[in-house]
Amino acid sequence: MKRIYLDTEYCYPGMLKGTPRPTSADQRQIVQIAAIIFDTETGKELGHFDQLVRPTYEKVLPEFFIELTGITQQAVDENGVSFIESLTRFADFCGDTPIYTFDKDEEVLRQNCDYIGLKWPFSEQFTRVKALLPNWGIDPDSYSSGTLYKAAGLDLSGHVHNALHDVRSMAQAIDVFEKNNS
Repeated sequence: MKRIYLDTEYCYPGMLKGTPRPTSADQRQIVQIAAIIFDTETGKELGHFDQLVRPTYEKVLPEFFIELTGITQQAVDENGVSFIESLTRFADFCGDTPIYTFDKDEEVLRQNCDYIGLKWPFSEQFTRVKALLPNWGIDPDSYSSGTLYKAAGLDLSGHVHNALHDVRSMAQAIDVFEKNNS
């Protein structure tokens, strides 16, 4: 069976180190959409999607966002595309494959669609991995998508809070959890 694992990185007004995590009341602006197609039978990544997005409202990335993700203003200015273009490409990448996210990425994507009046392109609700973790004895509040590989005892290089690293962490960890509990 194939799955899409999705992660987004986003900024929001007032994004500062040490401030509380954003809520749905905050204007979260997507800056990166990354995903992989994962074959659950072989445990292999079959392809990936990684796109920088020029935020609709926040034109200058907060310093804390840059520090957290490693994504620079220059990278977004030079390689970013509009949210519409990015979401269209992402929806094409996914097709009708089920989509898994760590937590609230579906909510953030919907929020960004609402900002610009874009119709939601997906027919199925996304599966939230965080809600599945207690089934495998994993405390969902002890890990993020980018650190979940540690709960599976895996070694994974890369930058936590880079969405492509984070989806790989999530997919590989879930693969271990499911195979150890089947």
